[in-house]
Amino acid sequence: MDRVSKPSRAARLNERILKRMQAAIASDPEVDFTTKLPKKYSTRLANMRNSVDNNDPIAPARPNEEDIRDSLDASAPVETIYPLSKLVLDLLEDVSRASGSLSASFSERLIGMMQASEIIWKGPDPDHKMVFKCNASIVLKAVRGMEDFTEYTALQYLRQHRPDLPIPSPLGLLRLNGTVLIFMSYQPGKTLTDVWPTLDQAQKASIQAQLNKILNDLRSLPFTPGAPLGGIGGEGCKDVRRHLRRSDKPITRIDEFEQFLFTGRRPGGYAFVEFMRELCPPPSSCSIVFTHGDLRPDNITVEMAEDHGYIVTGLIDWEYSGFYPEYYEAVKTTNCLWPYDEDDWYLFLPDCVSPKRYAHWWLLDRVRETRVV
Repeated sequence: MDRVSKPSRAARLNERILKRMQAAIASDPEVDFTTKLPKKYSTRLANMRNSVDNNDPIAPARPNEEDIRDSLDASAPVETIYPLSKLVLDLLEDVSRASGSLSASFSERLIGMMQASEIIWKGPDPDHKMVFKCNASIVLKAVRGMEDFTEYTALQYLRQHRPDLPIPSPLGLLRLNGTVLIFMSYQPGKTLTDVWPTLDQAQKASIQAQLNKILNDLRSLPFTPGAPLGGIGGEGCKDVRRHLRRSDKPITRIDEFEQFLFTGRRPGGYAFVEFMRELCPPPSSCSIVFTHGDLRPDNITVEMAEDHGYIVTGLIDWEYSGFYPEYYEAVKTTNCLWPYDEDDWYLFLPDCVSPKRYAHWWLLDRVRETRVV
């Protein structure tokens, strides 16, 4: 029997793009196809066609550096970590029906829905993480190689204990050949990063007050003494500086957390570390509170009100959240601050997490960062 040859890399690229086109036209018959083509498509296709051996199994196709969707394999099984909500299942059926793919596999239908979705965020490594708007009420965050589900378990916890806060609702979590797909509700508006330069002092002060109220509500959530610090699902503690560090064992006390912070890749000399320890306030002076962990304008959404003020409509990106010492949010609010910064966002940080309130801890951490990171 003749051996069936495996499709070449060029053929697989065109197949993925064709599926994207079909899904797009099903969603919008007047779609501009040029917006669905990846950048440098012609160059990439030519390089693939001129490859010496397109079928070499030892050298698999490199994922498209422009779009995480192009690396998804429709033949791979879908692993359900947290079941999809009815909202997502209904949307998936609607998109599949419109594109005539109801009989396709679940993986194919899922990828088809992603291909038809709008890109609303992609970082410097879009083959690693992207966020899509599936419809007016659902977004999907796709992350390659995600090691824990801190964001999702935090959203579940907050939806149960603080349902009135402006945060996304968790709508399901899947894994498809190494890429985690997190479905959640869409928070309307623009990011604070987009509008902050246009705001006057009164508008900025209003946003500061709104955030202070939201964060005070979060910080009032009770912590069970003896429970592990960090992610609400037992994911452990995280510390993001130049690199992300994770605790390798449960941390249940503030002094243990400080020990974790002092054991970075380059902790400094013994005398330096011990001197820093002696400067730390007594751990008993601090409580443990629920913490967002990455409070910055990119992770805050706002909408203009009728009086031309702005309303905070969402806090997003909870992957570094959990229960931490009360000073830790203040330390992390200035992760992106540098000595020549002109952004006055740092002058309007919410009072309850302002470094001014935790100046001793904040200054110690700035010194520690010169050696520990």
